Amino acid sequence: MSDGKLAVLLFEVGMVLTLISMVLGPFEITGWALATAAVACVVAFSGMFLAFDSWEEPIEEEWQKEKEPEDQQRE
Repeated sequence: MSDGKLAVLLFEVGMVLTLISMVLGPFEITGWALATAAVACVVAFSGMFLAFDSWEEPIEEEWQKEKEPEDQQRE
C-alpha cells in the first residue's frame, strides 16, 4: 500500500471519528466525545504527514506505463 492510499484511508477514519464525536457531544457523552475527537486529530495529523510526504510519489498507473516500455525492450 502506498503512502498516498494510506493517507486517504487515515483521512476517512478521521472523518468517521469526527462524526462519532459530533453525534456523542449533544447527548452529553462528553468522555467518549472528547476521546474520539482526540483520536481523530491524531489520525488526521498522521494522514497529513503521509500525504505531504508522498507528494512527489508517482501514481501507480503512470509508474506501470513507464515500466512497460522497458519490459518490452528487454524482450
